[in-house]
Amino acid sequence: MFYVPAENRAKYWYSTDYGMFRFCIADSEHDWREGTEQYRFIENCFASANRHKQPWLIFISHRVLGYSSNKWYGLQGSFDEPMGRESLQKLWQKYRVDMAFYGHVHNYERTCPIYQNMCVNTEKSHYSGTMNGTIHVVVGGGGSNLSKFSTLTPNWSLYRDYDYGFVKLTAFNQSSLLFEYKKSRDGKVYDSFTISRDYRDVLNCVHDSCPTTTAAS
Repeated sequence: MFYVPAENRAKYWYSTDYGMFRFCIADSEHDWREGTEQYRFIENCFASANRHKQPWLIFISHRVLGYSSNKWYGLQGSFDEPMGRESLQKLWQKYRVDMAFYGHVHNYERTCPIYQNMCVNTEKSHYSGTMNGTIHVVVGGGGSNLSKFSTLTPNWSLYRDYDYGFVKLTAFNQSSLLFEYKKSRDGKVYDSFTISRDYRDVLNCVHDSCPTTTAAS
């Protein structure tokens, strides 16, 4: 096993801060639903983030607990791991989680800022002002055979790539961020977006004051 800073070696959920990022890593092989030990950990990880020092809040899990138009998920009719986002989406919204990353599905896909299955922003490559949703990214292009996409492309899916690649995040300050998706075979950027957000909105949510719903609900 590779080392991870988990508090309990039998439960692979943990948090880590790196630069201006707070990463909350869930264990998708353990129950994450409301009322469980892991759910309490996830909420505490979000709630305890110091958004002055780590203004960018990232959620990570192996299986897709958010959104993916992978062929298998499409056949299930939910476009996510069964019961994936049912308990978690209100936490992503409440604590203004900026992005969520997943593996398990071996391809690349990026959503719009989304909440409750609906895009809350019509932009595709630059986001400004208040971010009212979380951007979900499948970045599983490595380690196994590639996964086919569903023939149906949901309106929240902004970019899909059937190839191997990785993501690079560059935070310039509390308000500005650059996201880049690069293919492994040439290291060139094939998908990107920038965020120039209203940082005051994030700070206003630090003390549990964010609404749990948006216009999408």
